[in-house]
Amino acid sequence: MLDSKLLLTLASVIETNGFERAAAQLGITQSAVSQRIKQLESLLGQPLLIRSQPIEATSVGKTLLQHYKQIKMLELDLMQHLKPESNNGRLNILSIGADADSLSSWLMPALLPLMHQYDLQLRILPGEHTPDPAATQSSAHLCGWLSHNSSTLHGSQCLYLGDIHYQCVCSPAYLQRHFTDGIHAASLANTHAVILHGQHARHAFYLQQTLAYMGDFPYSSAPTPEAMLTLIRAGLAYGLIPQEYLGHMSQGGGLATLAPPLSLPLYWHHWRAEPAIAKALGEALLSARQVRGDAYYNAHVAIDTRSD
Repeated sequence: MLDSKLLLTLASVIETNGFERAAAQLGITQSAVSQRIKQLESLLGQPLLIRSQPIEATSVGKTLLQHYKQIKMLELDLMQHLKPESNNGRLNILSIGADADSLSSWLMPALLPLMHQYDLQLRILPGEHTPDPAATQSSAHLCGWLSHNSSTLHGSQCLYLGDIHYQCVCSPAYLQRHFTDGIHAASLANTHAVILHGQHARHAFYLQQTLAYMGDFPYSSAPTPEAMLTLIRAGLAYGLIPQEYLGHMSQGGGLATLAPPLSLPLYWHHWRAEPAIAKALGEALLSARQVRGDAYYNAHVAIDTRSD
């Protein structure tokens, strides 16, 4: 059993980025901080910190930090049930990582009822944000994160939420100007794509899998589907936009479809040991995605039926 006092000291050193600042935070001497870290390292038989400027946690140190943060969340959750009158609002603060595609379409409507029910304060970190290793220095502890990747971290598990469908679209004028003789290698190499920041590989995968194109392509990048759609509507580019976003408030009206859609799985990653409110959040996301999935399936069945 790991001593919580030692874990607290490790967390303080990492988060304050120094032995002296950790000592001041904990109200003990710097020598005592050093002794606790050495004791924990001796117990585990390996270093937990890289004594550099700034101080860095080793991979084991980062894992212990995540473990300590999970323990604190569970303790706060337990105290909320044992002594609900002592809740000062901090117990209902959760941090999650979310991709821009989900934020632009289904995620916020799914979160609103939960925020009302639990008086929940959410810290939403944009992008396919995972807590390890880059974010372990942060004081924010992610209770969960959305990703198209099913690979899990130590102590976590993932829940399949269904597929996100992306449609490749452009303006009718762009279609006439660049794709009058169809979509082929020459047209793709000389047309302008717009991609979501960090998603060059996704667009390349789509071109390869759907259009058998493996070459380079000119592109601009944007931080959100909204920004991408602005360029597309202006007749400056083509791009992959989430179908749910295109269907929202008729955003997709007047656009031309270039090729079959791309479908990617979406997963909710969360810790195996998690407070009740974090579990409720995951259940709310799954329920929202199931409703969306049924609506998507029914819409496409109806389309197929009419086309027969």
